Amino acid sequence: MQMTISVFALLVSITGISTALSRWGRRWLARDFANHRLILCIWVAGNLVLLLSVIGYLSTPDSAELWAGFAIITAIWLFMFSMVSIFLQRRPQRKERPKRFLAVGAHPDDVELACGATIAKLVDSGHEVRIMVMSQGENGGNAPRRIREAQRGAAYLGAQSHSVQDFCDTRLSESSNDMVAAIEQEITLFEPDVVLTHSATDIHQDHEAVHRAVMRAGRKLPSILCFESPSVGHDFSPKFFVDVEKYTDIKVEAIKLHSDQRTKPYMTGTRTKAIANFRGSQVKQKSAEGFEVMRLVSKTVGDF
Repeated sequence: MQMTISVFALLVSITGISTALSRWGRRWLARDFANHRLILCIWVAGNLVLLLSVIGYLSTPDSAELWAGFAIITAIWLFMFSMVSIFLQRRPQRKERPKRFLAVGAHPDDVELACGATIAKLVDSGHEVRIMVMSQGENGGNAPRRIREAQRGAAYLGAQSHSVQDFCDTRLSESSNDMVAAIEQEITLFEPDVVLTHSATDIHQDHEAVHRAVMRAGRKLPSILCFESPSVGHDFSPKFFVDVEKYTDIKVEAIKLHSDQRTKPYMTGTRTKAIANFRGSQVKQKSAEGFEVMRLVSKTVGDF
């Protein structure tokens, strides 16, 4: 019986360490816990102690009771730490009505690249977020794969819904009226307080086309903000900033989910963090995401 328990504890500790250090484990910790690096270190250290205690118990019969005591104490401590960590998760419940944010991008990875940290922060603050993508990105990669990755990215950030339209990649301007109709339908159904989309200064033809379509479809909306894509021009001039110090790592992980585009230079964590640090320095923060203001009413953003 004692041998069975020891082997079980051995397997549990090895599984705990390998899971925490895996890509999935680190990504999950980054998304759900503000102090994810500290939690990872404590969890791995605790499991290492448990592992060494079990090995000591099995290999030194004369000190078996001592090692068993260490193992039991460590196991109890790990359990209590896990329970406490649950209460340190990011997502509080809001008492007032949540704001509704609609993010509209041209391609499957655009929203994560431009404002992924802001979306994660909005979700964790209790707001509702929907993501709408106007093309499948078929000319820049494998369309079915890019759709799946976009869905995973949106789910990782916590968006309540995600839709991918099938307008022709690189030729969105030829479907201007149809895009306006699709965006209008989404606005009618969701009734967003704020729409986030591409900038008019963006030099990518699809991004510019989506900007114009959103401005037409959202002509009656009080608040429209334009995010910073990697292809914005030098004229991009943000005047609204969101502090994302605790969410930059989440943005990096969301971008990594788009592995179909991993060879693109702007998909790296180094580039993502550099932009966030630069925008943060503009408003005396560590990290930020900047937005151009087309129009903005204070009540639509609340404590955003």
